Amino acid sequence: MNSSSETTANPDILMCVLSYLGFLALIPYFAKRDDSFIAWHAKQGLLITATALVVYFILFVISMVPGIGMIAMLLNMLFALTLFGVSIYCIIQACGGNRWPVPVLSAFVEKVPNA
Repeated sequence: MNSSSETTANPDILMCVLSYLGFLALIPYFAKRDDSFIAWHAKQGLLITATALVVYFILFVISMVPGIGMIAMLLNMLFALTLFGVSIYCIIQACGGNRWPVPVLSAFVEKVPNA
């Protein structure tokens, strides 16, 4: 079954929400490792967090460069708003019992080792 179409009738709402709240995704990652639905969302949440850290670091370094620093700061704000929107959408989908694979990142979800 395609992961984007798989649904769960009664997902654990708290664990679904925690899966997309930064490092709090470690809680469902370790606590619900036997639940494939929650584990998938926790892995995706951890990938989003890791990607965000890398992008924030790169934009921080670029913001130190004279002349383009302001552009990097604006990109940082735009990225933060986008990340917030994606996280909220993923939470809504997860709480509804659906999997919404984040473009590009979802290809790596299965490569994240199980807890």
